[in-house]
Amino acid sequence: MRILEICVDLDGGGIDRYLLNYCSRISDIQFDFVVVDNKKIGILENPLYALGCNIYRVPRQSKGIKEYYKALKKIMLENKYDAVHCHLGYRGAVALYCAKKCGIKTRITHAHIAYEPENCRLKLRRKLFTFLTKLLSTELAACGVDAAKWLWGEGLYKKGKVIIHNNAIEVKKFGFSDSNRIEKRRELGIGDDVFAVGHVGRLCDQKNQIRLLDIFVQINKINPASQLFLVGRGEKEKAILEKAQLLSIEDKVHFLGIRDDVAQLLSAFDVFVFPSTHEGLPFTLIETQCNGLYALSADTVTPLVKVSECVEFISLDESDKIWADKAFRLGEKGHNKSAVYDVIKAGYDIETQASELKKYYFNCVKAKE
Repeated sequence: MRILEICVDLDGGGIDRYLLNYCSRISDIQFDFVVVDNKKIGILENPLYALGCNIYRVPRQSKGIKEYYKALKKIMLENKYDAVHCHLGYRGAVALYCAKKCGIKTRITHAHIAYEPENCRLKLRRKLFTFLTKLLSTELAACGVDAAKWLWGEGLYKKGKVIIHNNAIEVKKFGFSDSNRIEKRRELGIGDDVFAVGHVGRLCDQKNQIRLLDIFVQINKINPASQLFLVGRGEKEKAILEKAQLLSIEDKVHFLGIRDDVAQLLSAFDVFVFPSTHEGLPFTLIETQCNGLYALSADTVTPLVKVSECVEFISLDESDKIWADKAFRLGEKGHNKSAVYDVIKAGYDIETQASELKKYYFNCVKAKE
C-alpha cells in the first residue's frame, strides 16, 4: 500500500512529529510526503528518508494554483497512491481535487487546529472551503474533539463521521530522567539556582511568544535567577528577539532552535508556559505531561488535553503577573513522575495507537475497492 501525506513542512512541529511517530511504527505501507517548497530542509526529513519515505516539494498555492496543481498531479500520477492523507485542514481542497482527478479513491483530511482567530471575511472563506473539502474527502479525521467540531461541525462528529487520531507519543522516551536533567542543564549552562522556564513551539503569532516575554519579565521579578528557553524557529524570531532587547532580558532568553532532544530538554525545565491564542489538541502538552513537567496553558487550548494534574489553565485576559505567579508556583512542585501512567491510560501510547492507525488505513482503502 502507498499513502501520500500532505503537510506544510517537516521541521519538527506537532503535526510533523505526529507523522514521524506513526510512520516509523507502521509496516507494510510506503509513506511519501508532499511539503510546501522552501529553502530549509526540515529536521525530520532525514529520519523519514532513512525509513524509505520519498519527500516531494511543491510550490505554495499563493504563488499560483496552476503550478501547485501541476506539481501535485505529476507526483500522484507517477506513484499511483492508494490513499492521500491531507493535513492542511480546509486549505487542502485543491490537493484533494487533484487526488480525485488522479483516481485516488481514498482521500483523508485531518483537522489539527481549533478556534483559529478570524474576522468575518476569513470565517466566510473557511466555511466555503470547508464545504468543498468535505465534498472532496472520503474520510474526515481530527486530532481531538474540539478540532473535529470546529472544522467539520458538531453534527458530523456526533454522527460518528469524524475519526479522532490521538497525537500519541513514545512514552518511554518522554518520561522524566534525573540523568537527562543533569546532562541537559549542564549542556545549557543552567546552574542549580536557575529557575528554567521552557517553551516548545513554532515562533509565530499563534504560539504567542511575544506575550510569553512579558510573562517572563514578571517571573524574573519573583526569581531574578530565572531564564527562558525557546525551542523552535519561525517567522517571528526576529520580532521576539527585538522585544527581548526592548525589555532588557535578552541575556536571559535563549533561542534553542529546532531540536531533536526535546524529550530530554523537558526534564531540564522547571515549568512550561504555553500562551497560545488557539490550538487543536497540542502535541507538546501531551509530551510535558508524560515527562511530569508542570505546564501553565492558555484556556484557549481544549481541556481534553489535560489527562493528568500536570496542566493548569488560565485566561489570556489575566495579567502577566497572575500568569507569572501561577507559573512559578507550578514550577516549585518539581516533576510528577507518575503522570506518565495517566498519559498511557488516556490512550496516548504510540505503540498501541500506531496499530490502530494502520488498521484505519487498510480499512479505508479496502472499503473503496
